[in-house]
Amino acid sequence: MLWYSPLLFGTIWEKYRSAPNPAIPKWTIVFAPVREIIAALVIEFLIISMALSNWRWTSGLMFLLWVAFHAVGMAGAIIWDNMQWQLGLVHAGDWLMKMQYMGIVLTIWFNKKS
Repeated sequence: MLWYSPLLFGTIWEKYRSAPNPAIPKWTIVFAPVREIIAALVIEFLIISMALSNWRWTSGLMFLLWVAFHAVGMAGAIIWDNMQWQLGLVHAGDWLMKMQYMGIVLTIWFNKKS
């Protein structure tokens, strides 16, 4: 949640999102990490299946996956759903950072175990 805090991009997020944010429902705090867990499991599967042992290769793969799915998805939301481009950049950057972090950490971790 640091990404969306006022320390980083929270002010941009608050300014450009379409709904006011009086109070985020408490159930979202429980559900939100499930997305990251699912992404981490898929990334883990890819790292093991592709036998990635170099974090640089993993970083490149994470970037390509991010472009193919998150960046393209955000571009679609900007083009077709009238999402402000600033908000799209905040969301896309969030997932780029998450994917890079998960991929690099998992690659290093799996290679230390073997």
